[in-house]
Amino acid sequence: MVELGSEGGWFRVVNVQVLGDDVRRSILSYIKGKLGFNETCRVLGLSKSTLHRYLMGERRIPDEVIMEALKHITREEFESIVSDWDRLKALGVIREDGVVDYGLALRILSLATRDEYLRNAILRFVVQEFKDDLRRMLGLSLTGIKLSWSLDFENFLLERKKRRKVRDPETLKYYKSLFIRYLEGRELSEELIEYVVNHPNRWVRNIFRHYIQYLYYRRKITPETFGWLMEVVPSRGYKLDIRPYPIDLEDVRETLRTFEEKHNVYYVVYRVMLESGARLDVRLLLELLDDPELARVIIRSCSGW
Repeated sequence: MVELGSEGGWFRVVNVQVLGDDVRRSILSYIKGKLGFNETCRVLGLSKSTLHRYLMGERRIPDEVIMEALKHITREEFESIVSDWDRLKALGVIREDGVVDYGLALRILSLATRDEYLRNAILRFVVQEFKDDLRRMLGLSLTGIKLSWSLDFENFLLERKKRRKVRDPETLKYYKSLFIRYLEGRELSEELIEYVVNHPNRWVRNIFRHYIQYLYYRRKITPETFGWLMEVVPSRGYKLDIRPYPIDLEDVRETLRTFEEKHNVYYVVYRVMLESGARLDVRLLLELLDDPELARVIIRSCSGW
C-alpha cells in the first residue's frame, strides 16, 4: 500500500482537485456521520444550510472544505471511503486525463521491492496474472516439444551425458521401458511436469531429467527453460535403509585376537577406541601410535588396568 505520510499529516499529499463530486460528498457525509451535523458545521466553518446543500449535491464542495474535512479522518478511513481508482488519482498515480503516470508508478514499484512482503506479493501477482507473458519473456515456452525415445537420445545417455553415463545395458533397457510407458509421445507442458513430479515411480523423474538434458544438448530449449525444469523436477530421491545388525561379542573377541596376533598396530588402534570410548580417525591414530609399547601404555591408562 502506498504510504501517505505521517498519521498527523497524511492528507497533505492528497490532490483534492482530482476528486470527483461523488467522492467529495462521500467524504463530507462520512464526517457528518462521525461527528454529527452540528459539530461538522463547526469544525468546517459552514452554516447548516450550506452543509445541507453540499450533501444534497446542490452545490459543488470546494477543495478547501475537502482538505479541512480530511484533517478529521484517518488515512484508513479515507481509504475505505474512496475507491482504488479515485485514491490513485488523488495520489497522482493517475492523471486527470485518466492516464497512469508511468514514472511515478515505477518509482512506487521500486520502493515496494525494498519490502520483503511486498516484493513477494508483487511476484505472486505477476506470476498469477501474466504467467504466459512471463514465460514468453523468459523464453520458457514449452509448446511444440514432444518426448520421443530415439537412437540419438540413447546415444546421448551412453556417450554424451556430462555426469554419470548409462553404461549398464539393463539400466538402459529399464529406462527405455519407463520412457515408452509413461512419457513417449507426450507434449512437454506444465501438466506433464506435474505428472512426472508426482509419479509414484521416482525413476520416471530421473529419466525425464535425462531427456531435459538431452533437449538442452540439442539446443531445443533455452538455458532459462533448462534451469527452470531441472529445479522444478527434483532428481530421484534415495532413501537410506538403516537396518540393525546384531553384533556377536564372540566375533568381536575373535577379531581382536586376530589383530593382536597378526596386525599389532591395528589391534592397538581399535583397543584405544574400545577402551576409551573415543571415536577417532583411524588414520590419525596410526600416525600417532608408531610405538606399540607406547600404545599399550595408553590402553592401560584408558582401561584402568
